Formats: sequence, C-alpha cells, structure tokens
Amino acid sequence: MKTTTNFYTAVILIVKMLPIILILAAVSYSSNAQELKLSTYIEKTKMSPKLGHSLGLVFPGYLGDMEVGGFYQRNMLTNTTESTSKRVIMEEQFYGFYIGISFIQREKVNVNFNLRAGLVNESMLAITPSVFTDFMLSNALGFGLGVGMRNMQPTYTGRVILKLNNSYSGHNYRQKSTFRYR
Repeated sequence: MKTTTNFYTAVILIVKMLPIILILAAVSYSSNAQELKLSTYIEKTKMSPKLGHSLGLVFPGYLGDMEVGGFYQRNMLTNTTESTSKRVIMEEQFYGFYIGISFIQREKVNVNFNLRAGLVNESMLAITPSVFTDFMLSNALGFGLGVGMRNMQPTYTGRVILKLNNSYSGHNYRQKSTFRYR
C-alpha cells in the first residue's frame, strides 16, 4: 500500500514539474548563451534532512553569472509517534523557484548567493536565503557545499551539480577576475 502511494506521489510530482522542466529545456537549447544546470542535494535542517532537486538556466553577466530555475525537495524521513503510529506532519515538501547570483568566480570555484521562494506543504509561502561554494571537477560535473537559513535556524547543504548543456564554458570570457575594467 505504501509503495503504491509513493508511486502516485512521484507521478504527481513529475506532472507538476513537467511544464517548468520543458520550458527551461526549450529556452536553454534554443540559445547558445545559456547553460542548463541540474543539481541534486541533501539539506540538513533542525527537524530532518531533505532530499531535493533543482533545474535552472545560467546566464553569463558582467559582474557574475545569474541562475534562474525551479526546485523540489521532500522530507527524507517519515516521523511517527509511538503511541498512535500516525505520521507527524511537519515539512513534507517544499517547491518553487530560485534565483542565484555568483559573486566570486574563478575557473573551478564559485561562490553563489541563492534565494528560494515557494510553497511548503502546498499551504505556506517560504523564502530561504543561502550561500553556496561550488567546486567544478570538470566542465560538466561538480559539487557544492552551502549554508542557509530556514525558520530562523541554520541549514547545511551538500549537492552534486551536472551541467547538461555546455554551450559556453562559463568563465572563459573573463580573465583573472569577475569584474571588467575598461
């Protein structure tokens, strides 16, 4: 019974996120200046760890790259109370959109400020800031570590990054620094 419920939940999630994924993919592949970035992450909050996925477009800029996309994360643990064996409902899911700006960029290391906004349990609006340091192992694969705030409590995140469309190599148009001087 529980496996069937999880299956239906996964199908509903895919149907909800499909328009966002299709729009981002179409925009990315129709232009050579953007990069499609997929991340899978685990976020440690005070209550429980969360597993999440994000898909975004990276736009190159003068002062730093900007990333815009969508995300979905879900509680990794099912909490139960011993007396009633009913699920304790806390934050089951959190989904929405995000924007990120790189404010320090080097060839293999980037420091990004991210701001996520979305719905928690389909009923509450949440806005969560975070700062990530991304380490790129190659042009297409990397990992990141981050710290953020949620409910006025710190969160810690580890993520794996996959760049699906390397039409530009991100930082080749910059010399040594993020800033350009004329």
